[in-house]
Amino acid sequence: MNKETRILVTGAAGFIGGWITETCYTRGYTNVRAGVRKWSGAARIARFPVDIVLCDVMKPADVARAMEGVDVVVHCAIGSKEVNVKGTENLLDAALKAGVRRFVHFSTVDVYGTAEGDIAESTPFQYTGSDYGDSKIEAEKLCARYQERGLPVVIFRPSIVYGPYCKLWISKFAERLGSGNWGVFEKLGEGTCNLIYIEDLVDAIFLAIGNDKAVGQTFNLNGSEKITWNEYFRRLNAALGLPPLRVIGFGTSKLRTRVMTPLKSAARFVMNNFGDTVKALYRKSALVQRVMKGTEQSMKSTPGQGELSMFGRKPDFHIAKITSLLGFTPRVGVDRGIELSTRWYAHESGITHDIAASALNAAQAKPVSRQTETPA
Repeated sequence: MNKETRILVTGAAGFIGGWITETCYTRGYTNVRAGVRKWSGAARIARFPVDIVLCDVMKPADVARAMEGVDVVVHCAIGSKEVNVKGTENLLDAALKAGVRRFVHFSTVDVYGTAEGDIAESTPFQYTGSDYGDSKIEAEKLCARYQERGLPVVIFRPSIVYGPYCKLWISKFAERLGSGNWGVFEKLGEGTCNLIYIEDLVDAIFLAIGNDKAVGQTFNLNGSEKITWNEYFRRLNAALGLPPLRVIGFGTSKLRTRVMTPLKSAARFVMNNFGDTVKALYRKSALVQRVMKGTEQSMKSTPGQGELSMFGRKPDFHIAKITSLLGFTPRVGVDRGIELSTRWYAHESGITHDIAASALNAAQAKPVSRQTETPA
């Protein structure tokens, strides 16, 4: 791939799409086109002199305009089940008509469902009823059909992608840790946390774009270091400068999640149907504000049933295929990746020290002799 290659990145306003767009530019690829669903999402990538275009994947006219003159498509846009399936089909169809030389599709290891143990690309799909995972399976099937029709497709199945600008695995868990209510989960948190740092993922993209051996292939993407979820929480917590985490007992974790699940559903129902009334009460009453803030914090700092299940599973997503075919080697270890991520979070939020002080006060208010929580 030469520096004049014309690259379209969909979902360029997102975490992965934004990183890819920026890295293309910083590596000297001057013909980068950043596709965004709406202009308000372009704030981050607008720092770079790249071509920003509207590309709502559900609008074929948007897609056709964005595809004009493009050599390579890197498809990162995600959304609802319809967006993930029909939106991908719209892109595939336009790419085939435009004679695109490489179509890189981002899928997910969620297509393997709840499988555990050694997982290679040949491991069968597993439908779970999850809109995200199931829709990604359908999108991959579409990719296979268009590959048969002559479109050069490459599919990536990344594991847990983290790094600066990551709201899900960095910002969300930093806030949970900072609440003072999060901890390590006895037995339930000993599953495998398969992390890949964002720069390693971007390296894999450039390898796939520049090597014809990638065409028609599907690749797992994972880091080289395997740690447990509990260890991830400990390392992230330490990097944030927070007090040591307490151990939350097996029974307590189960009980909290069981109690909080219907409350979360009820809160969503109330806000969806009576949001204006609730907001009006919130503005008028200090008591309502205190109650709502406390309830919100409790809900955010309690893992859902799906999360607890994930924290306990032990899948190992093999990367031998991409290593042997394309020479891919992850370069960023977990400690370095967390360090870089928390530096960004501290700069972005500006509240790290406040969080640390709050968590420390909360820890000091609890009996120090109690190391493990158990149900009352």
